[in-house]
Amino acid sequence: MTFLNPLLLFGLAAAAIPIIIHLLNFRKLKTVEFSTLQFLKELQKTKMRRVKIRQWLLLALRVLLIVAVVMAFARPALRGSLASFGAGSSHAKATLVIVVDDSPSMMVRNERGMLFSQAQEVTRRILDVVKEGDEVYLIPLSGVRTRENPMATQDVAALRNTLEKLSPTFASVSFRDALGMAARLLSESKNVNRELYLVTDAQATHLRMQQRDSADLFDDRVKLFVADLQQGSTTVLNNAGVTEAAVTSRIVAQNKPATVRALVFNASVDPLRGAVLSVYVDGTRTAQEALEAAPRAFVSHSLSVVPKRRGMVPGYVQLEDDLFEADNRRWFVVPVPDHIAVLCVGPTLHDTRFPALALTLDRDSSGSGLFDVEAVPETQFSSRDLNRYDVLILCGVKDVSSGEADRLGRFVESGGGVMIFPGKDMDIENYNAVLFPRLGIPKVQFRPPSEPREPAESRSFLSFSKVEFDHPLFTGLFDVPPKQQAKPSIESPRVFTTIVPQLGVDGNSLVQLSDGTSFLTEYRRGAGMVLLFSVEAGVQWSDFPLKPLFAPLVYRSGQFLAQSTTSVSYTVGEEMRVQMRLKDRGGQFVLRSPSGIDERIVPQIVPGSGAMQFVSSNLVEPGLYELRRVVSETHSELLHLVPVNIAVEETDLRHASAEEVEAFLARLGVRADQVLFVAEGENLEAKVMESRFGVELWKLFVGLALACALAEMAVGRDAKAAET
Repeated sequence: MTFLNPLLLFGLAAAAIPIIIHLLNFRKLKTVEFSTLQFLKELQKTKMRRVKIRQWLLLALRVLLIVAVVMAFARPALRGSLASFGAGSSHAKATLVIVVDDSPSMMVRNERGMLFSQAQEVTRRILDVVKEGDEVYLIPLSGVRTRENPMATQDVAALRNTLEKLSPTFASVSFRDALGMAARLLSESKNVNRELYLVTDAQATHLRMQQRDSADLFDDRVKLFVADLQQGSTTVLNNAGVTEAAVTSRIVAQNKPATVRALVFNASVDPLRGAVLSVYVDGTRTAQEALEAAPRAFVSHSLSVVPKRRGMVPGYVQLEDDLFEADNRRWFVVPVPDHIAVLCVGPTLHDTRFPALALTLDRDSSGSGLFDVEAVPETQFSSRDLNRYDVLILCGVKDVSSGEADRLGRFVESGGGVMIFPGKDMDIENYNAVLFPRLGIPKVQFRPPSEPREPAESRSFLSFSKVEFDHPLFTGLFDVPPKQQAKPSIESPRVFTTIVPQLGVDGNSLVQLSDGTSFLTEYRRGAGMVLLFSVEAGVQWSDFPLKPLFAPLVYRSGQFLAQSTTSVSYTVGEEMRVQMRLKDRGGQFVLRSPSGIDERIVPQIVPGSGAMQFVSSNLVEPGLYELRRVVSETHSELLHLVPVNIAVEETDLRHASAEEVEAFLARLGVRADQVLFVAEGENLEAKVMESRFGVELWKLFVGLALACALAEMAVGRDAKAAET
């Protein structure tokens, strides 16, 4: 047993007062014998024995009454475990780790106000129990991801000042990570009392963990207080949010329709009806739809947008406001190429003429000047810096060295696109042994021309048998009447001579010939792609360059290869990692946040690829971050737009029950008797003191004092009645 107010035990000396009074009441009387009263002697002895018993009983009750009152004020307590022996002093130092949930869901309001304001109030009450010499760590949940080690302090005033400066953030952190940090801090403490306070709305998605930890996080002496702000709340947590917004069109061009896919999650227990979903591009609303969703269900919508300019075009999907506004907007980027740099390589410039013309003879004024084509003979290929180009076209190149194959492999893996046309002087064995393995392409075979001496009109030939019209390369390439249900028909070239490619693991045949072999094959490699044609870019193997299909297909293929990578969306709290091939690697680079704060970034060259990788610190707000090259003090060049959004788990506001919290903690090795829930309006100080010093017995002693008082009154009244 220990006493929370041990100085009051000196009051036990007051228990001597009834004893002293009782002793003073004994007076020495002189005995006088009366002959007439002799017969009463025996009667008097019997009565006096009863009086003395009552007097001793009254004395015992009065002493016990005083002792019980003093003990109640001294606040005795019984500890729950002998392992805690030695911590019974009310002056034992404590280490407190206070984790304040500042995740986006703390912006929600219930009938008691904003949850984060309630969290601040509960934290103030926790700071009220801090005694002199206690160590305190005040950690916002978002701060768990920072690399800085939190510092303990004994300055409660400074902690209160820090608390007032905190506000909800857009970062989401698992409670597992927070408890892991708290466990490390508490394990380093030398104090006897070690306490963790988790002030949270107990959002269920923060408790997800696949399996039990292999080792317990906390030792048996640690107490974990859970201040559940949503416990007892009557507010219905109905919410819906946009969990995905992305451009699904594989090829995006100025003034051409592109498709944006929006995914909405109705996290409510009620159906969602009549909600308005809008998409904005460059600040202008371009599409809008009504939305309906069943309870706890996802619904997908595809919306069409038309970018009016080239470059990285910003956009976002907006859902009308509801209980939780932070998840109603999701950002994306429409990547419209400003210009595409193409390098055409062939034995001679004459061998590159057809692809070069197809890229530069624009039929659509909106695509005017999109391709910047440079043609060189293969003898000059090794001197070219491939980072200056987006697409490479090999037109009948005879062979490649191992060094050139490595350069091409790194170019594709870092996001570049390569278009390959075979040729009459092509060294098949060199390609199969040197280039194709580096690009992930299986070996090809050469199929000689059929009846080469016959006139073209009478020679047998191959034609198209199957075209993957659903592939992004062909989307919008052919005009189809609105009411026509059949696939469009195209004029097939006559094919006399081909190479025969194999699909392998990463290959995909986009156009098949009548003999079942592939005419156009797509291979994915790293972040880039390769398109392999089975015929040359001339007119000896086929009449493909003379057909109406040739120019638009090559033009479209150039766009497709240049946009082989898509814009990646990041989550608030993550690091940004962007890999780019830049024609000019000089200058300083900054990442500008949506609020206009610049962070300087020093890029690293990716080994083996030549690309540059930009790594930022943790992203702290949703919106569009701008990666820029600083040109001068007043001007910078936009290189890339990075969409950043809050975690999709934040949309689900479902509140975890106490049983779910206990089950989560049990998977971390925390016993149920180590966990204490602090309810709204509960006396926090009393709960903490009870945890530190055990179960207080003052109520028991108050009851004992009342019982003694009532018994003393009853015995005293009987004594007076007997005397009369």
